[in-house]
Amino acid sequence: MHNKYKKQRIIFFLPTFAQGGASESIIKLTKFLIQNNFSISLISIGKNFHKKYLKKIGCDVYELKTRKTLFSIFSLRNLIKKDLENYSKTIVISNIHYANIITLLSSLMLKNVKLILTERSSLSELFIYENLLKYLKNRIIFFLVKRLYKYANLVVTNSKYEKRFINKKLHIDKVISIHPASIINVKKKFKKRKRYNKIKKIIYVGRLSKEKGVITILKALSLLKNKINFKLQIYGDGNEKLNIIKFIKSNNLKENVILNGFQKDKKKIFSNADLFINASWFEGLPNALVQSINNNIFPICSNSPGGNLEVIKYGKLGLYFETNNSTDLSKKIIFYFNKNPELNQVERIKHLKNFTEDKSNRKYLTVIKNII
Repeated sequence: MHNKYKKQRIIFFLPTFAQGGASESIIKLTKFLIQNNFSISLISIGKNFHKKYLKKIGCDVYELKTRKTLFSIFSLRNLIKKDLENYSKTIVISNIHYANIITLLSSLMLKNVKLILTERSSLSELFIYENLLKYLKNRIIFFLVKRLYKYANLVVTNSKYEKRFINKKLHIDKVISIHPASIINVKKKFKKRKRYNKIKKIIYVGRLSKEKGVITILKALSLLKNKINFKLQIYGDGNEKLNIIKFIKSNNLKENVILNGFQKDKKKIFSNADLFINASWFEGLPNALVQSINNNIFPICSNSPGGNLEVIKYGKLGLYFETNNSTDLSKKIIFYFNKNPELNQVERIKHLKNFTEDKSNRKYLTVIKNII
């Protein structure tokens, strides 16, 4: 107990600890903080996909049994209280708006707890809804965000866009932007690709959910079936998969589109592609978009709220199209294959230094030490 008490405790709360950018960023940061003598606890609701690895590197892993995030308030509070008894200082780092609200409510009246709220997506998503129920749910969440975020010690965003958004909409000054740990190192040398392949190789990497806009990509490509010979490789899984399969079948794209599921080997994903497409309705700061540029693959992305435009340096390192506009996307795809623009290597290398694992982790460490 004595040695434990000397350590400082970091609690990460991420309701869905599965495959994806948020989990990967937290794992990288966790490993770094353990190396800097912090004790780490990771809390999820339900199964933690990375549990075995996290325990191996020295983390405490808790999987709350509640079905809904709202019902986790008391369980989360009890775990925080337990740590207050065993550690000299405790910081809770919550991730994503609805989880941030739960964290704030769980920590009410608890002394010696510091709270860092992380927005890994964009609060702009709360203004996007498809039905009345979703509208009401989003309005309640945003109401609570406006009322509660001011009680946190700090809000961390993935992008400068989101920092400005929170400053303006929530009138909170305790906000900083830290890019996620998207890459380990900036790659500088590549094998030459054949620039004029008969088959144009396009990739999408990410979760298969509606807001990721995979259907928008497929709609754009269906407009180009008779204009270019292409193969679209889709890497990822999610609840939109069945709708994607139906669209592929109904639009005769089975010969052009391959669903690969989740692929851990990033080298395999990015080794042989001509073009990367991100079509999200909103974003935090997409790791895959950064990784495509780091692998010298030209990107096209939506101009959605969040970090997309920041990653491509507002058009200097890629093309962008109007969010959810498949016609505009198809024009950008045709433009790319007709003109074959190259990424500016000096610009690329300089810009990507902002997204390295070391830079991101050290910024978090500075923030944590300042709060403690």
